[in-house]
Amino acid sequence: MTGSLKAKTEDPLAVFEAWLPEAAEEGFPLEERKAAFEALRECGLPHRKVEAWKYTDPSGAVAGPFDRPHHCGYGLIAPDEVRIGMIQRFPTIGKNHPFALLSHALSHGGLEFFVPPETVIDEPVQIRLPPVEPNSLLFPALKIRVGAGSKVDFIVRSPEQGAGSLVSQVTHITVAENANVSFTKIRSGDGAHFHLLLTEQAADSRLALFDSTVGGALTRNDLHASLNGERAEINLHGLSLLSGRDHADNHTTVDHTVPNTNSQQLVKNILTDHACGVFNGRIVVHPGAFGTDALQMNRNLLSDKAKVDTKPQLEIGNDDVRCSHGATIGRLDAAQVFYLESRGLEPQVAEALLARGFAGEVIALAPSAAQDALNTQIETFFDREVTP
Repeated sequence: MTGSLKAKTEDPLAVFEAWLPEAAEEGFPLEERKAAFEALRECGLPHRKVEAWKYTDPSGAVAGPFDRPHHCGYGLIAPDEVRIGMIQRFPTIGKNHPFALLSHALSHGGLEFFVPPETVIDEPVQIRLPPVEPNSLLFPALKIRVGAGSKVDFIVRSPEQGAGSLVSQVTHITVAENANVSFTKIRSGDGAHFHLLLTEQAADSRLALFDSTVGGALTRNDLHASLNGERAEINLHGLSLLSGRDHADNHTTVDHTVPNTNSQQLVKNILTDHACGVFNGRIVVHPGAFGTDALQMNRNLLSDKAKVDTKPQLEIGNDDVRCSHGATIGRLDAAQVFYLESRGLEPQVAEALLARGFAGEVIALAPSAAQDALNTQIETFFDREVTP
């Protein structure tokens, strides 16, 4: 039997608390879940008066009514060299992040991946999350550990979501010395989607992250990357394609904790209709982390009625560093649109062609293992946009 609850105005968490005993029937014990839920009560659900949520109001996304949380059946394609098991302990990250705490309280479990040292895997590990019906809940969790000197690519396809659904995902990636890892997340569909991603890197490691968001009533991505070994390098690229009243909020924090580390960020948004995009990025250079090389850029392409709020930030505790950040906001070049129209293209087709080029620049920076899937996703978006 399927049950549903609607949050009461005086207690917005009531919609979730009733499912704690049922969730504890498998996975993490009830006392552990209760502790996470009490921590959630203490910090509370976020709202616009909280600085980190100033431009994103999740209250409507958590109001319900919801059906009880889904069991998360993961679709997998993985080589034999990758060791896969159920998470025995929930990732201890995001202790003050409300949606990480909610996931800890209600998750039916998650998957842990371990790539042994000195293992080179040519084919990507593919993880597909199950579809989420309208007004349903899903709390997936992933832990990825990559041993020293190994190389591997991960592609995660977030679930297709129905209207009124809520997905809260937690991912923890640790990369050992001299390892080379890529992680691509592909998100499309409706509903609300929250993702907290924590990465930790040792010396001489390489990590490439790519996040693609197409559509969605509300998307919030929180990344916290820690470069903990010298000569560690992270490349973070992202693309959001939004229409209607879609809303996507990308928050990134990159901690350069030791000398001679490198981070490169480029996040692009294409916003049509009344869509809204948010980018809040922080580069933090800790005292003693000399030789840091960090770049952060947010580029936005907007229609007349779309909106973006962008706030790249630098916090530098050293003189001997090279850091830069910036943001651009613009519209399609009218002269280029006119030229394409003069060559016989309809205005809508001409605009879509130019927007494809804007998106293609960041897609070209994505891990090669994921580019086919990403190109298919953006083509579907633009084909829909130009359909009368």
